[in-house]
Amino acid sequence: MPRPGSLIAVLVILTLAFVRGHAQADETAERVYLPAGSVDVQSLIPPPPAVGSPAFNEQMVIVEWLQQTRTPADVAFVETTLNVERFAPLLGDALFTVDGLELKQTIDDAIDEARTEYDSLKAIYDLPRPFVVNDKIEPVGEARPVSSYPSGHSIRAIIYARLLAEVFPEHEDALMDLAMRVGYGRVVAGAHYPIDVTAGQTVGEAYADVIVRQPAFKQALERIFGRQPPLRTGTDG
Repeated sequence: MPRPGSLIAVLVILTLAFVRGHAQADETAERVYLPAGSVDVQSLIPPPPAVGSPAFNEQMVIVEWLQQTRTPADVAFVETTLNVERFAPLLGDALFTVDGLELKQTIDDAIDEARTEYDSLKAIYDLPRPFVVNDKIEPVGEARPVSSYPSGHSIRAIIYARLLAEVFPEHEDALMDLAMRVGYGRVVAGAHYPIDVTAGQTVGEAYADVIVRQPAFKQALERIFGRQPPLRTGTDG
């Protein structure tokens, strides 16, 4: 368990990285981590069920039930912002072994490229959010009335976890567990259907597979470690 003082220092480092990242955001529009069209997503996930169909109604029943049974702790969990900082408590002092500024910048840049890719994908399917279709649904947390399928939060959560696991493989299990919980939390929040989350997790894995193979990411790892990155040897149980 990381010490409280260590976590405060970690958050300071990540805040500085956030400021630096925004200052550099417009320097280049080149997509070096997730080239356009590098994943044929439509071959990986099925189209969502049509609104009003039996399959769609089954999805909505789950959303309604989770809204009725969610607890204050559930609400607090889903209202927490999804970013690198959300995963920091799982890493603790290990963050001090790498260049935290470079780490955050690299992951945020990769996430931005993924967002560009999946925003176009959402427009293809154009599934309305649960709270748009059903006025009984009262969403909590981030819930914009844009296309629901697949879940962008689920995609990003998987990418965050996968890329952090490339740097901290000993924490991979904990990182992936949190990523999965973030995804399913979006259903609890009333912002997504279960199928949005499972599709998003599939897409996130596919995007991460591409990102970690890119020369730009491998070069970033060298900057993050300040040397040739170590070989991955396993994960925690």
